[in-house]
Amino acid sequence: MVMERKAGVLMPLFSLRREGDSGIGDLMALEEWIDWAAAHGVGFLQLLPVNALGEDDAPSPYSAISSVALEPLYLSLERVPGMPADVPPYQEDLPPLQLPGGRDLVDYARVRAYKRYWLGEAWKRFEQESEFAPLREEFAAWVRGQGNWLDDFSTFLVASFGFGSIAWWLWPEQNPDVVRRVVNDCAESLDQKRHQQWLQWLCAREWAGVRAHADARGVLLMGDVPIGVSVASADVFFERYLFDMDWSGGAPAEGNFAEDPFTGKWGQNWGIPLYRWDVMERDGFAWWHRRIRKLAEVFSMYRIDHVLGFYRIYAFPWMPERNPEFLPLTPDEAAARCGGRRPGFRPRGDDTEENRRANLAQGDYLLRQLLKAAPGVRVVGEDLGCVPDYVRPDLSYLRIAGFKIPHWEIDAQQQIVQGETYNPCSFATYATHDFPPLCTDWDAWIDAVQDAYAAQLTPSLSPEELRTARQRGRDCARVLCWLCDFAGMHHRECMVHWHAGIKDALMRALLCCNSAYAALMWTELFDIPVRLNTPGTEGGTNWRPRMPFTAAEASQLEQSAWLKSLVKETGRC
Repeated sequence: MVMERKAGVLMPLFSLRREGDSGIGDLMALEEWIDWAAAHGVGFLQLLPVNALGEDDAPSPYSAISSVALEPLYLSLERVPGMPADVPPYQEDLPPLQLPGGRDLVDYARVRAYKRYWLGEAWKRFEQESEFAPLREEFAAWVRGQGNWLDDFSTFLVASFGFGSIAWWLWPEQNPDVVRRVVNDCAESLDQKRHQQWLQWLCAREWAGVRAHADARGVLLMGDVPIGVSVASADVFFERYLFDMDWSGGAPAEGNFAEDPFTGKWGQNWGIPLYRWDVMERDGFAWWHRRIRKLAEVFSMYRIDHVLGFYRIYAFPWMPERNPEFLPLTPDEAAARCGGRRPGFRPRGDDTEENRRANLAQGDYLLRQLLKAAPGVRVVGEDLGCVPDYVRPDLSYLRIAGFKIPHWEIDAQQQIVQGETYNPCSFATYATHDFPPLCTDWDAWIDAVQDAYAAQLTPSLSPEELRTARQRGRDCARVLCWLCDFAGMHHRECMVHWHAGIKDALMRALLCCNSAYAALMWTELFDIPVRLNTPGTEGGTNWRPRMPFTAAEASQLEQSAWLKSLVKETGRC
């Protein structure tokens, strides 16, 4: 099968902006950016997960409270039936912390309060006024066709409102049947439950329109399937038998590459329960099929987050809330507090050939079951991290496009792998949402090289400090030279700070590579050096940066014209 070569841009929905939005990107903004993409030769727009979120101040899209339900924060209020005509505009006060090149961050608490109030007002009118009678029938028919997930999700939310938390293990009543009966026996709770179902209906209606618009403009929408769901989710509460909550999924330690001490020493502890694959197999992986089918109603391609987790997943015998307790401990001390259990890969590591064969067989089998849910939909697998050598050949065989981060593609001779040799069944990009944009990293590498030179002329440094500075400088110089080789630049061109010529050469090389998909982050495209998320940290600016312009304004920027020309020149249009 021949794979079309397409260029894409990573644009998280929360980052988008349009005139008259409510302090966060919404689906009308997405439609405007679809038009921008079609006008500039961009073949796909990559989004982060859009499933329902919790009440955090900066909620991670990878900690959804449902594997199916969509997030109502992204609804466009103008399109909501019953919305009063006199809704005052959202007053977007600038937060005290500003980002370079950006006007503001998403204030989730204020946005949630504003949208929740006006969606509540629209719900009252929708329920009471005769003009909405046909739509009420459409809504009722939609609810009847959704199956158990919608009843479970709406019941879970109403119960969380009543108990004051989505942390269901803290509720005074944790029996799903009893909770369902309590909610259904109260008239007020039933109205709240119906309201939540109405919000999901609105999401389904508007997303269907966005998908139709994208299809008509020839732009693919790329969704994202997180490897797990939050333990504080409707799925885990009502379908507990599918999950192993004795372990918390994550990723192994990153050493010096980590931004926080725990990630550097222990790894990333995501707080997601593991799957009981044997139990899921008994009903033909119905939970996964439901999840993927619902996703495919919205997206024409999707990315499987941490696809390595289907082969084996790193897990902790404690939840993230206890990370500070374990940070100073030795592995033996940690094991003593966990009944002898230690962090490690489950169900088995890759330490023996037998285990490697078993892990390969498991991942291949599970991914085949997942692909059955929506045949024909394009699939990308995020295979970054500690990657066993059996994973990429298997992904390619399954037609799942694995990732190519050019400066991580280094051969046995310590040379960068050239883009023309990439497997077509791959997805090339310089960075993901978990990393700084390349312009930020480039300047940091240049600074490290210059610091290494300066260190040699600084007699006050200790021998250890000098060794550290020299090693850091050598490592960064090596990466800069690799990227120069990838882009066909002379090495001397590397040793300067980021400028338009470097950007053009590197992005041109990316789009010229043999991968079927090549993507830039919006921050890289528009030269805005902000980071969307720092793994291992919470709050702050994570998941909050917004674009400083609308799609119409972006169309007038030189970066848009540059991308359109580059896409045409590299044959990705």
